[in-house]
Amino acid sequence: MTRWRRSPIILIVGVILFSSLNTVGAPCSSATPLAPPIVAQQRGTTSSPHVGAAMTVLATLEQAQVLPPEGTRAADRIIQSVIQLQSLFTAGENPAVREFLYRAMEQRGHHDATGALARFRSSGWTSDVLEALAHSAQAARPEELHRLEAGLRSVNLSVDDFRQFMRLVTEGEQAFASTGQNFHEVFAFHRNTMPGAATR
Repeated sequence: MTRWRRSPIILIVGVILFSSLNTVGAPCSSATPLAPPIVAQQRGTTSSPHVGAAMTVLATLEQAQVLPPEGTRAADRIIQSVIQLQSLFTAGENPAVREFLYRAMEQRGHHDATGALARFRSSGWTSDVLEALAHSAQAARPEELHRLEAGLRSVNLSVDDFRQFMRLVTEGEQAFASTGQNFHEVFAFHRNTMPGAATR
């Protein structure tokens, strides 16, 4: 599988996220498949912690060598999923989405799910949230995922997009484990090099 060149991809994601600040509410053009993140729509800004968190996810999955080939439609959809799902889950306004996330955290043994989710909402993706969602998505019955459709549609994504992103997280965990590495440690390493790291 073709590895992504880290610097160009991270630059692209940063540009997409920051440019969304000036296009809130604007329709997506054919040249730019990403809809403006709903966090930006609601708060009028996308904070650097959220930008850094999205960049961290891509850098982590890139190191795991599980991303689709750079420049393909599949790669574009993953970038969109990373950004838009972060916006959807941090916003916490859709009841089905909120319930799925909270239950996912509890099922992974996060007894202080409320505190963990508060940190997620303020700072963006964490390895704990990614792991919990990936495991829940894998174990969920079709009807459980069907309840997420309305929320996913609000950010121009589908259940298949959600499943695919979560599958990559699981594959990334497995790839690191096979080489004696830890997904959480790799994520933390990349997070410390990205925007907003000091707030985590």
